[in-house]
Amino acid sequence: MRARTLLKFTFAVLLAFAGDVQPAERARTETAALIQRVTEAAGGLAAARAISALAYHLHLKEATFEVDGTYVVDRNGRMRVDVYQEGKRVFTECHDGTRAWEMGADGKASDASVSGTAALWHGTQYPGQILALAELPARGHRIDYTRDERIGGIDYAVLKLTMSDGFETWRYVNRSNYRIERARDVRAPHPDIDPKQTVLESAFSDFRKVDGVLRAFLEIRTDLNSGTWNQTASITSIRKLPGLADALFVKGSPPDPGL
Repeated sequence: MRARTLLKFTFAVLLAFAGDVQPAERARTETAALIQRVTEAAGGLAAARAISALAYHLHLKEATFEVDGTYVVDRNGRMRVDVYQEGKRVFTECHDGTRAWEMGADGKASDASVSGTAALWHGTQYPGQILALAELPARGHRIDYTRDERIGGIDYAVLKLTMSDGFETWRYVNRSNYRIERARDVRAPHPDIDPKQTVLESAFSDFRKVDGVLRAFLEIRTDLNSGTWNQTASITSIRKLPGLADALFVKGSPPDPGL
């Protein structure tokens, strides 16, 4: 009797274990397939890796201001954005791969906050900025397929990205074309101005191929907690660069007029 009871218990445990493993294995398989399809839809891994640095020229519009900007990024996790209003530089944010700083119109530079520093670095790591989705795991970031979700009549596969520092963000992959068309995360829109966090959604559109890589030229950001529009970023051009000069990341340094 005891042997029979033990056998039943062991069988029940094995069934429970199999029930746990099968969905997990399916999720891993689906994650791998999505990473491959998204990367291929964007132009492929080789095309992404052939780009050492990029310069974005963009126009930003929010409720209280409208500015132009030049954003540069490279594969070393470095970035800099110089913001202009009526042709005059009014603000700069920079991350040298380790530390971040910011500078107002007066030319005085100061260290960025911890949250501001993290936000700038996250941008250098997000898929589509310069890295392909398939490159993220090798950099310590985790990708997990979580579910399918239908939004506005479109079926999306939802990927959870856990960055190497623990920050979580979600990417919505259109099942019909395998483009990342939405992003959602919990953060402050401008952490060094107002640290209050909210749920932000970015909708990406106007996809164009540049140097073999498909990139979105329009991003519309919405605060999902309030349901209000937050920001529109319109890219006017994206240019491939052979690299970025170290001097560009020195605290308080002027922008490169050649960019």
